[in-house]
Amino acid sequence: MLDLILLPVALLLALGLRAARRGDPRHHGHLMTAAFTLVGIRLALPFPYLPHAHRSLGLGLLALAAGTILLGRQALAWREGRSQRAAAPRIHRAAGTFTLVVAALAAVAWLLRRGF
Repeated sequence: MLDLILLPVALLLALGLRAARRGDPRHHGHLMTAAFTLVGIRLALPFPYLPHAHRSLGLGLLALAAGTILLGRQALAWREGRSQRAAAPRIHRAAGTFTLVVAALAAVAWLLRRGF
């Protein structure tokens, strides 16, 4: 059965990427942080059927997303003129792309494991 709490996460991710595309970095940050929070809540809920290795991989993905969010804060500081690190947006974009690819692969593996 599809985990229904992950449907709003997919919507938040899509809206967050759209906000980034439109050039609204604050809205993008808020939406991505909300998606991160929902995934964290879902991982905190009990998984009686989930092996420890899969839970650890999920927490690793969550840690990767947290690092990307922190890089996004640095990129926003540079954009607003509060930082001199000009490479921050480029690093955040690369980390975000990597996080999105890993999340998509994890979602596909999760769906295939469940027999969909």
